[in-house]
Amino acid sequence: MDNIHASACNGFEEEGVMIAAASEAIWDDKGACGRMYKVRCIGGTNQGVSNPCRGGGSIVVKIVDLCPAPGCRGTIDLSQEAFAMIADPNEGKINIKFTQVIIVFVGMIMICQSLISFAEKGTATFYTPPYTPSACDGNKEEGVMIAAASKAIWDDKGACGRKYKVRCIGGTNGQANHNPCRGGSVVVKIVDFCPAGCQGTIDLSQEAFAMIADPNAGKINIKFIE
Repeated sequence: MDNIHASACNGFEEEGVMIAAASEAIWDDKGACGRMYKVRCIGGTNQGVSNPCRGGGSIVVKIVDLCPAPGCRGTIDLSQEAFAMIADPNEGKINIKFTQVIIVFVGMIMICQSLISFAEKGTATFYTPPYTPSACDGNKEEGVMIAAASKAIWDDKGACGRKYKVRCIGGTNGQANHNPCRGGSVVVKIVDFCPAGCQGTIDLSQEAFAMIADPNAGKINIKFIE
């Protein structure tokens, strides 16, 4: 999806990068605006090309725009950042499974209260490829939605495979005039250990960090929950 300046749903309101444009098939005469979809890559559309999917995980995106016909090549036109989380951007077009995320407000108050009660505060840094070998999985590739656990949450390798929802809540460098956060949250899988000298509670992959914050910040304050 091209960079959004004025979207069909929200004009110039910023919505972060976990966003998408809806094709006419799901646009619903602007009824799609604000809907959340869980999207998973299931394969490429070009026969004979290697599988472009990354790690088999899924993302949740918010519909903020229309991908008009003719010319729209997909059911959902993901932001560049969202697409890169689940597939190789060089593929351009992929086969997906997607479901609408329905929020039932009657039960949501209790759920939110539970999340707030158990969410922890910490810090996050990032590390760069290659991501293998790792302390949990050796040379097994786990995609890019991954992280290394600091000693605080490593649990003597018990953290391996745990998934954490991480949200940026501010910078750590006293940058009063610059908020590095980009809105939204990411879900990452612990695949490695961030040894002594680790600067954050969770050491995110470079790609995961960039989804929630400006990488130039280097280190951010976060809220995270398993």
